[in-house]
Amino acid sequence: MPGTADEARQGLLASVTGKVKEVAGAVTGNDSLTTEGQLQQAEAAARKDALAKEAVAQVQAEQAATEIAQTSAEADAARAAAEREAATKLAAADVSAEVQEEAVEARLAREEAERTAKAEAEADREVVEARRRVVAEQAAADRRAAEVEREASQEQTQAQLAEQAAARARAEADRLAAQA
Repeated sequence: MPGTADEARQGLLASVTGKVKEVAGAVTGNDSLTTEGQLQQAEAAARKDALAKEAVAQVQAEQAATEIAQTSAEADAARAAAEREAATKLAAADVSAEVQEEAVEARLAREEAERTAKAEAEADREVVEARRRVVAEQAAADRRAAEVEREASQEQTQAQLAEQAAARARAEADRLAAQA
């Protein structure tokens, strides 16, 4: 999976940067910086979670491919056993070897094709389901990150409004003090 180490480093850097901003905001009393740091940490955590889930989906897809290969090998073994059985029956029955062999091979090929198609369909369903879960979880993480970002923006707006009100109150106090 190319880029996994780079993505992990970027996620760690984003998380650490977020923590630094959060602590700096708490120390300086800057709620906006604190919120921005928390948001950055939440985004890093969501990204890390999505990467982990994507890795799990990849492993599940590889396992499904292994199961298909095993099923195919089992089908080959079953076909070989059936061919041996057919050869024994043909010799005992003294029937046209060519006709019976073609019938057995056709039946075995049909059965093998059915088993292979069934195994491939199941593997495809598992891969689709794993991908669906990853997409749903990424969408949920994206929604949460957007919600956190919206909340941070609202808090920042409220902080700016409070600063403006405080500035107006100071100006009014200065004006009243000057008149007195």
